[in-house]
Amino acid sequence: MSESSNTNNQKQRIDKSTLIWVGLGVIIIAITGINLWSAFDTEPEVPTKVVETSVPDFSLTNQQGQPLRLSDMAGKIWIADFIFTNCPTICPAMTQEMARLQSEFVADPVYFVSFSVDPERDTVDVLSRYATAYGADDRRWHFLTGEKADIHQLAEKGFSLAAGHQGSEILHSARFALIAPNGNIYGHYDSRSKPALLRLRQDVKSLLKK
Repeated sequence: MSESSNTNNQKQRIDKSTLIWVGLGVIIIAITGINLWSAFDTEPEVPTKVVETSVPDFSLTNQQGQPLRLSDMAGKIWIADFIFTNCPTICPAMTQEMARLQSEFVADPVYFVSFSVDPERDTVDVLSRYATAYGADDRRWHFLTGEKADIHQLAEKGFSLAAGHQGSEILHSARFALIAPNGNIYGHYDSRSKPALLRLRQDVKSLLKK
């Protein structure tokens, strides 16, 4: 075989190797991008107490087609998050964690509220099926839909949790909010952080003792 042929074969092998590495790089970038948008608004967990602020009034519709207002949650301990049923990344894990919390506090007066940041698609029927799939107790766990602008404003200005769009992508916070019986937000907790979730459980138990 000629030196020219050897050189060409080496170049072909190098080109194939380069293409493989480029392909892997594109995949890694894509995965990183997905993780970034699902983590929108989140920062490293800092175990400090937030300044308590009141949840603003709202009136939305739950998975049973019934209205739910802030006044219906008065005097209750409840945990809130912002999700949507078609979410391919963080939402299933968030909802599974809420289901675990529901099971752990099944004997206690602790309630759960999941606001949909994609209410146009998350109709009452859609939310009802979603709630059933995660074993939600309709008496204690509400999945809410309504006007998108109202829910996004509630997330950002009411709960200090991000919600919005980036092109066609729906962005939202991965944090839970714990609301005390007085209607104040007691704390925020990164749903992906084990220390944060442990702190959430401790704070719920603390509120139950008061």
